[in-house]
Amino acid sequence: MRGVTLARIRRLEGRARARLWAARHRGVEVGARVSVGRACRLILEPGGRLVLADGCAVDDGTTLAVYRGGRLVLGTGCFVGHHATLAARDLVELGAGTFLAELVSIRDHDHRVGSPPSSGRFEVAPVRIGADVWLGAKVTVLRGVRIGDRTVVGANAVVGGELPGDAVAVGIPARVVRTIDLTDRAGEPAPIPRGRR
Repeated sequence: MRGVTLARIRRLEGRARARLWAARHRGVEVGARVSVGRACRLILEPGGRLVLADGCAVDDGTTLAVYRGGRLVLGTGCFVGHHATLAARDLVELGAGTFLAELVSIRDHDHRVGSPPSSGRFEVAPVRIGADVWLGAKVTVLRGVRIGDRTVVGANAVVGGELPGDAVAVGIPARVVRTIDLTDRAGEPAPIPRGRR
């Protein structure tokens, strides 16, 4: 086993696990180089659809739940940190290159207020998260949320409503505290100040 590292073995296991999900479950579409970690849980009801585009990685212990008629779509190169929960009754969509840290929760539904949880009544609205978004540890994204491209959401924030692109948002509820300008006047990436690399 010369040249075989533990990391390579885990990567190969993860890719095999992703292909196995696609082979076992109608409604699962898996692109090239997709990896699913150990102890991940897939809940896929009839008519549900899970799409993991090329290069996606789902870390250990994550739950992906797609209920009847729902769609959960992860764009090219998305990463989902360990023990995250993504649940769709209608639509949860992550743009290309979006990264979720550990323990992030994204759901497009809530139990209907005024009805007992056991009633099974829900309020549902699609969640759309743009490309190259970063959600920090333990962020909660509520139903109906839209987050623009390249936005960063700080750890433990609760996001409801809409966040623009190129913003940094923190808190409960999440509020924009600054905008991100990654280009200088020539359209080139701005240099990173010394000490911040």
